[in-house]
Amino acid sequence: MSKAIAHYVNRCKDILGLGHWTITVGAGSPPDDSWADVEVSTNLYNATIRFSPDLWKQKKDEIRRVVAHELIHLHQAGVERLVEALEASLGSAAHSILSHMWDVETERAADSLSVPLARLLPMPSIGED
Repeated sequence: MSKAIAHYVNRCKDILGLGHWTITVGAGSPPDDSWADVEVSTNLYNATIRFSPDLWKQKKDEIRRVVAHELIHLHQAGVERLVEALEASLGSAAHSILSHMWDVETERAADSLSVPLARLLPMPSIGED
């Protein structure tokens, strides 16, 4: 199934303007109770997305939305690196506030945008109806 997942993710990345990215579907599950997480390379257009095995038991439109959500994070990756780099300039206390707010707001944005953007993606052939 991992080859089918990787194929689907790579079809979707091209539709969402991420064709220049190399995306790997990682082994294992996300560290918390989320459906997925993404780790972005610091210098290259490379990312690894890990999916919870339980995601593939969800309805296909939810799978599609989750894939869109994780891909949206790649569009936010540049500012993520900027936020990380600001700790030395801002100091730990200010950076902690900025970093927390960045995390919250990027999740909100990815959640909000994942619904309409998922409609641009094909339905996955993975998962249950």
